[in-house]
Amino acid sequence: MTSRKTVPVADDASAFRHQVRMAAIQVAGLRPDELAAALAYEVEPVSGIPAAEAELAYTPVVDPDPTVRVYDVAVRRRSVRAASAGDRLVLPLAIAGAIAILAAGADFVFLRSRLASLKSDVEVQARLQATLDSIRSPARTARAETRAIRERRNAAEKAQSDAAAARTAYADILEAIAVACGNRAVLSSLEGGAGDIKLAATAVDADAATGVLVALTTAAEKQGWHLVPGPITVRGPGPTAEFKCEIVHD
Repeated sequence: MTSRKTVPVADDASAFRHQVRMAAIQVAGLRPDELAAALAYEVEPVSGIPAAEAELAYTPVVDPDPTVRVYDVAVRRRSVRAASAGDRLVLPLAIAGAIAILAAGADFVFLRSRLASLKSDVEVQARLQATLDSIRSPARTARAETRAIRERRNAAEKAQSDAAAARTAYADILEAIAVACGNRAVLSSLEGGAGDIKLAATAVDADAATGVLVALTTAAEKQGWHLVPGPITVRGPGPTAEFKCEIVHD
């Protein structure tokens, strides 16, 4: 009679049988002995056979779901005689190695998924940044153009204001010249423009010429001008005196 020891596990009617479903990523790359160790660990809770004492055979089962792997597993406890000290040491190590490989595979899948997610986030942020830049560039240009227009408008308004003030100042100083001369002097020439006037006049005498220059100096200072007096020349035989001056707007 054939002993139980010589009967293969798959043919042993007393072996515990169970179907195991595992994620394809968990078993990818495992060697047959590593897969057997992992399956022994999987059926241990339902078989009651410690994985370290398990003698196991398995057969792959076709499943329509490509993300899983299915195995028909037959397992029995090793006899005390058959299990050497080396076997008792090697099997736990094999199981531990299989678990480590499964954990490494899960970490790899997680890291690859995380990397793909981060890459997608970076691409989205890059597109958003490009969109923001495309919006900001015309906005900056528009602001610069608006600022330039405002500056030109302010400059034009200031120029108009300065021109109006100059026209008013010119008219006021001409009036001051007329008042200062009165009946004491007669203008012989008036040159220059809104900011610089050169005049020459003839007074009834030297004292009148001096009086006109003094009165004109006082009036000019009140209006923001200053007077630079010129020579007073008395020409005979009469008492008349010719004088010149320059009036500059401050």
